[in-house]
Amino acid sequence: MRTYGFRGLFVAMAFALAGAPLSAQTQSATNASAARAARAADQALNAQYKAASARLSPASRLLLRDAQRSWIAFRDAQCKFETAGVQGGSAYPVVQATCLKALSQQRTRQLERIAACEEGDLACPR
Repeated sequence: MRTYGFRGLFVAMAFALAGAPLSAQTQSATNASAARAARAADQALNAQYKAASARLSPASRLLLRDAQRSWIAFRDAQCKFETAGVQGGSAYPVVQATCLKALSQQRTRQLERIAACEEGDLACPR
């Protein structure tokens, strides 16, 4: 029995998270599928950012813009860190896209909470 160690497990998990079966797809098809999923998550994030921004005062809108720019820098640095083990490998695109998708989905949920704030909730930005 051949073992693949932690890196093999990480790559297999990335494929599973990307929704791609480990067999019956070429690497390029798997990469393309993961990239599409990451783009869809980014589009949902952008739509939710606009919805959250629309309910804010001009001053809070600027604060959200600055926070979002900082978050994007964090996301990119975090995914660079998380993919360091597969940098330059054939699995890098799917692992990268999976990271971007997951973090974008998390941020989308944060922005959903901002957009759904009830009037009078003191924890909500105005």
